[in-house]
Amino acid sequence: MPKIALLLALSIPVLLQAQESSIPSATAGRVATRSALLRAPDLASLRSDPSVVILQVGTPAQFAEAHVPGARPVALNDVSTPRQNGALILEIPETAVLETWARSVGISDASRRIVVVPVNDTLQSSTRVLFTLAFMGFADRVSWLDGGLAAWRAAGQPIETGEAPALAPSTAPLTVRRDSSIVAVLDDVEKATKTTGTTIIDARLPQFYNGNGGGYPRPGRIPTAVNVPLSLVSEGGRLRTPDELRALFDSAGVKPGDPVITYCHIGQQASLLWFVARELGYNVRLFDGSFQQWSGTTLPLGSPE
Repeated sequence: MPKIALLLALSIPVLLQAQESSIPSATAGRVATRSALLRAPDLASLRSDPSVVILQVGTPAQFAEAHVPGARPVALNDVSTPRQNGALILEIPETAVLETWARSVGISDASRRIVVVPVNDTLQSSTRVLFTLAFMGFADRVSWLDGGLAAWRAAGQPIETGEAPALAPSTAPLTVRRDSSIVAVLDDVEKATKTTGTTIIDARLPQFYNGNGGGYPRPGRIPTAVNVPLSLVSEGGRLRTPDELRALFDSAGVKPGDPVITYCHIGQQASLLWFVARELGYNVRLFDGSFQQWSGTTLPLGSPE
């Protein structure tokens, strides 16, 4: 893998700070998208709006210890298929499951903004929830609090403790649609390994990319995949600057105009790279089955370094 230069200067900056602004296309072929990043002062100004739903991602104990006032607790189990022996882990559930969950946290068609709050600097759980919301058709309304709960506290904003009060499921109109355009299936990934034009990003740590453990059931990587480890895209719970993120992608060999597919072990870490690629303006899909599914077939593996 080429050496990653975090401080590589790029000539055209991307403004991720403005919640309502779109990211300009820095290179031909990149897709202009609305940034989903939100800062603590912006969330503070939104918090009293009844059309804003705040979702804090973590364990019940973490939520009880501290949460943004008015937030609803969310765990990955709420938005994924139940674990079963021999089945893929963390798959997107059926529409009825997603609808029941959305109603339970107060989401409806009238929800103007849905804010996802990470509870610590392990960001991939929160971006998996954000990805699921985008898949449900809320991509234009979902936001992600950069820096999470720590940033909220650092900004001097109020904190609540204790369990979430009971909330009657919403009965307001709710439209859940399955946006398959942001999901890659096994056939899509196999085709990408045999043709040019789509870059496959492995979000796992280098040891797994190079075949040292992390089987599912065969260790290794998907052929042609490049490695952008999730550990490099953030620091202290905040995303790195746009220039640094572009440098990571460029140094790994992600071509500016190419569509992107991200994967990892089971589709959780890859959601963070999916989010970063989306923020940078790439046309990006997430391989939901990820390496667990690929390695469980007889499809070839990439050569270890």
